Amino acid sequence: MLVLASVAIMGAFPAQGQAPGAPAQVVDYEPPTRIAKYKVTKFGRSASPRDDRTSKAKFRVAERTGNCCENYVTADRDGTLYDLGGSYVNFTNDSGKTWQSVRPIQPLVNGEGSLAVAPGGDIVAVEWDPYSGDHLMSYKYTAETKEWQYLEAPLHTPFYDRPWLTVVPGPFTIRGEEVPYISFVDGYPHFGTLLYSTDGLTYTQTSDPSIDQQIDAEVVRKLPIKADPDLDWIQPNSQSPIVPLGGGSALAPPGLFSDAWSVLNPETLTWQAVELDTGELSGRYMVDSKGRLHNLKTIGNNFEYGISLDGGRTWKSATGSLPKGVASMGGMTVDFRANAEVGIAAVGMHVDRGPTDGDIMFKVDISSNKPRVIKRYEIGLGDIDAASGVGQDIRFDFETLAILPDGRVAISFLDSTTGPIYSLTETASDRLGPALAIEL
Repeated sequence: MLVLASVAIMGAFPAQGQAPGAPAQVVDYEPPTRIAKYKVTKFGRSASPRDDRTSKAKFRVAERTGNCCENYVTADRDGTLYDLGGSYVNFTNDSGKTWQSVRPIQPLVNGEGSLAVAPGGDIVAVEWDPYSGDHLMSYKYTAETKEWQYLEAPLHTPFYDRPWLTVVPGPFTIRGEEVPYISFVDGYPHFGTLLYSTDGLTYTQTSDPSIDQQIDAEVVRKLPIKADPDLDWIQPNSQSPIVPLGGGSALAPPGLFSDAWSVLNPETLTWQAVELDTGELSGRYMVDSKGRLHNLKTIGNNFEYGISLDGGRTWKSATGSLPKGVASMGGMTVDFRANAEVGIAAVGMHVDRGPTDGDIMFKVDISSNKPRVIKRYEIGLGDIDAASGVGQDIRFDFETLAILPDGRVAISFLDSTTGPIYSLTETASDRLGPALAIEL
């Protein structure tokens, strides 16, 4: 009853036109950076390891662009890399050499957030900072005006941990007004009720796939995928519950009140259950600019990467293997992206090395319709035991990565060199925390 009451209250707010955002400060930021080299294995064409080659790849390591426990990165087609693992949007135009930070007027303490590229070059972001008085803050960069804005978002559940964000490109006609995209945000508890915005700043409207399925019994038999050049760049972290499919539609996994996947109807902005004739949906999905469906499944110490040209009816797949003695931990320790414009997919994994953890990144050639795993990177030293969740001494809450327009990849990782962590309320502490490794 509490959930339904909150939905009714929040859903009563009308759609907004021009968002009443305040100008944000854009300041220079100087996180610690250094150059490091990590092992890379280039796989040959044969199944035998005899034609594999190992070497060292150079990375720029940037610390303190996220928070104590996580980063959240994305990149645009101009090569700008963004991180909102903490309170502020930090970004770099030169592969981590110099940084700038987007900040509201009021100081924040220690938040966590997510962000996404939007159609037209906009950037939208949301962060939650419970330590400075429960601030849920939205940020937006409007490409047309080249301005950053922010806005307080007062409507949310009392504990809004890890607000996952996804942009769904349109256009949409909502209450007689056409908008180029909408953005969905989902915070803890992740029970399925989403907030969404039609202007990238005002999150006062609600959407719930599980409730919509109970109201509308119609079942979708085919994923409504449509090619869109923006789909290479707006992809969310694969932990996000919403995946854009193109043409105003999106895919959502089963929720608290439903066992079925859901598809967004762009005409009504309601969700319908999905039951494909080819079998159940499983794993993680992305759609690229060519309208190809990508799927990632972790299977033991391997992963299977698939591409489908017909919405999941048939697949062409490749398998990637972790190094000997390394095991996947699955769940939030895995992330992937698929960029058809670049011709590269990337898979990141925070892995179990036995007594310690480590970070592995794969590159997959997707320039053809049959994927091929071409490189495996062993990022960091793999010499620290880190875990997700409150109460852990050393935290690595989830994996995140981004593909840059020249095929390089940025990925989060943690080892004995990444730290100490930093917050605005204290100087450096002794705790280790994750950092970004940006391929050079």
